[in-house]
Amino acid sequence: MPRFEIQLSNGDSFYIRKKLTFFRDKYEFDNLGLRIEGNIWDLNFRLLDDCDQVIAEITKELFHLTSTYTVTVYDESYADLVISLCVAIDYVEMLESQSN
Repeated sequence: MPRFEIQLSNGDSFYIRKKLTFFRDKYEFDNLGLRIEGNIWDLNFRLLDDCDQVIAEITKELFHLTSTYTVTVYDESYADLVISLCVAIDYVEMLESQSN
């Protein structure tokens, strides 16, 4: 199954991997260190830390000709992780749509 490694500027990395399911594509995140709440594949979700503090909110904007997102990062130390995660998800979705 496809697996993507995302390396951050501080040397940390996390992985996105596809799981085999019958109905809808499902992806897991390894080494992310944050909890995801919401619908990640419609890009409407929040990232929370161990203390349930909201680190970031990501929303895909509708009615645009290209992919447009609103990304709000509340803890600047996670900014590169949040942007990398959004780019990686958008890239995986693009690959999936091209293969169909």
